[in-house]
Amino acid sequence: MRYDNTLVLACAGSGKTYGMCSDAKSISEKSTKKILMLSYTNKGVYSIKKEYAKQNNGVLDKNVVISTWFQFILKELIRPYQRSFLGVISQIKSFDFSRTYGVDYARKNTVSYFLNKNNDVKANNATEFALLLNQLSKGAVLKRLEETYAYIYIDELQDLVGKDIELLELLFLSSIKIHCVGDYKQATLKTHNPKSDRKKGGMHVFSYLETCKDSLQINIVKNNISKRFVSDIANFANLVYPVDPIVGVLEAEEPAIGVFQIQQIDVHAYIEHLKPSILKYDVRTPTLGYPSLNFGVSKGMTLDRVLIFPNKSLYSFLLNPISRLKAPDKYFVGVTRAKYSLAFVVEKFKPNEYFFEDNINFGGKDVTVLKFKI
Repeated sequence: MRYDNTLVLACAGSGKTYGMCSDAKSISEKSTKKILMLSYTNKGVYSIKKEYAKQNNGVLDKNVVISTWFQFILKELIRPYQRSFLGVISQIKSFDFSRTYGVDYARKNTVSYFLNKNNDVKANNATEFALLLNQLSKGAVLKRLEETYAYIYIDELQDLVGKDIELLELLFLSSIKIHCVGDYKQATLKTHNPKSDRKKGGMHVFSYLETCKDSLQINIVKNNISKRFVSDIANFANLVYPVDPIVGVLEAEEPAIGVFQIQQIDVHAYIEHLKPSILKYDVRTPTLGYPSLNFGVSKGMTLDRVLIFPNKSLYSFLLNPISRLKAPDKYFVGVTRAKYSLAFVVEKFKPNEYFFEDNINFGGKDVTVLKFKI
């Protein structure tokens, strides 16, 4: 059966943002109501704005609102209906993000549970507050959304957790058409630290929604074909995160295509010759002084070439790729950024069944590398 709501589960580089913006653009041309496009991070919002404008001759249509998840919660759900809880208006201005972790001893559903002393909303309880306001206003919060928006697009669905999922279910059951996109393999962020529903959000949100797709009237679309990178990078990523293997279909005539290990003594020559972007797991990973980005920061990026300085866990994996990485999602993000080549810096080579000796020519000089083959 064909439903009005859509959930797109798609791999890195499959064109999630492109498809979402293309769909929104076609709807905006004929809709009398507004269209809302949401992403958890400011970077995600920037990516949506950039892609939408790219497809629309540099223009963001007036009836298309692009916002972060928290801006949406505050502007559309909490501030217009704060009187239902506080008895007054114009008290709430912003968020308090300082209490996301740790213990909050405030009694549930009290003013101090939702707000700090400056009347800023405690971010950890923001969606729960919005749901309570909808209940206290007898559904007016949701009704206002229905009167304002025809479609809501939600990017990076895997970032939503806890009470976000309860809100998401209300949206699916509303008259607004909901279009969500995401990839559970890239669940490296979360909107807040949930107290409940831990098996419904984050990386679990897709499997949960699949169990109630009929009651929530959701069409589920899956796409594991990536146009971002060559097949060797996809094959290596499948070792990092083996479930639901992806396929890389990018074809390119470039030097040094594939996945490699290079020795530290050759790092400078490699960087000078191929000019890769340098990534690492986190700030604790040394990079021989070269400027770099953490895996999490690189999420959403497409880079021509990537050079990774592995931490201890990733180095052990390179020695034995048949083993399993704990919490592979962040590593998966790191290894799926590059289009043409992905390289790892090691002190010395230890060939195995996946990495074999080969050569790359750096300006007339052959340098020995280990090349990934499967």
